[in-house]
Parts: sequence; C-alpha cells; structure tokens
Amino acid sequence: MVPTQMCDTMLPDAPLSPPAAELIAQLRPRIRQHLSEINKIPVAVLLWGPGIDSNSPLGPVRADLRTKLRNLGHAAFYSEELCDVELPLSTRLQELAQAQEFELVVSIPCTPGSIAEIHDFAADRRIHAKILAFLNERHLSGYGAQSLAVLQTVISCRIEYYPNENQTGVIADLTLIEVQRIRELKYLLAGRYV
Repeated sequence: MVPTQMCDTMLPDAPLSPPAAELIAQLRPRIRQHLSEINKIPVAVLLWGPGIDSNSPLGPVRADLRTKLRNLGHAAFYSEELCDVELPLSTRLQELAQAQEFELVVSIPCTPGSIAEIHDFAADRRIHAKILAFLNERHLSGYGAQSLAVLQTVISCRIEYYPNENQTGVIADLTLIEVQRIRELKYLLAGRYV
C-alpha cells in the first residue's frame, strides 16, 4: 500500500478499479483548469498615497505595488489616473466615487496630515470595509492615527503598521495577500450569485 497525500494529510492508499482510475484521470486536469482560472480573475485595487511627483520614500513603494498588481492581472490604479479635472467636483468626491467602485482601497499615507485624510474616508460606511491602510509607527501619537485606530473594527477599515520608511516590505506583502483573498472570494461567490 502506497500512501496518498491529500492536501496536508497522508492517507493510506486503497486500490482503484480500472474505471475509477480512468475517471480520476479525466477529473484531475479539469480540477487543475478550474484552479488555474482563479488566478485569471482581476481585482480592482485603488492605490492612495504620496503624489506621483512626491519626494516621499513611499512614492516608489506605491509605484512598485501598482506594477506588481498589474503584472498579476489586476486593475490597479492611482486616484490621480481616474480624476477628471473637467468635472466641477472636488477631488475628495471623485475619490469617494472611485472607492465605491473598487474592491480594495490601499492607503499609504506619508505624513500625519495625510493620515487625517484617510481618517475621513474610514468613517464613511460606503467604503470603510474596503480600506487597507498602512501607517508608519512614527506617526502613531497624532490625532489622525489615533482616531483611525478607533475606527478599525472587524467589519470596517483594516490598519497595518510598518516600522519606518526604510522597512516597508509589509505593504506589498500584505496587499498581495489581501488581493489574493479577494480574488478567491470572487471565484467562490461566482457560483452562488452570478
């Protein structure tokens, strides 16, 4: 008897009849095909953070994240790419409308003032559950960061911390994990609601 590995559990082997062996030989490629389809599902990710022309060390972090997400097949955009300067509407209202349509909003504020901006959005019930905010631990004592922490619940915005502007790997790592979760959830829910 040869043991068979099932996910992470080893099972003792039991022989298959020839018709059963033929059937599983047909099923395995179809299962792999279904699984490969999951990684083709795009997730819409809105990236908030330092401006494109900013000198902040977080500017390249935001740009690299956009590139990584797009290389994985996702619709990753800066708000700046989507704002329409010809509309007589504020940037804030345009960003709110964008956030309502995207599946994940990743916020990488680079100053205490920009933390206060994300705080305003995190209080909005239409989008707060979509927000994944990354805060520099150096800014935790400010009003914006403290208020944002209070707004964080199981069903609202999620806040993650990084130690300083030279140690930002957690931003890409956790964003990619969250995007993959959303991708898998879209696949799971498609069978129920689409």
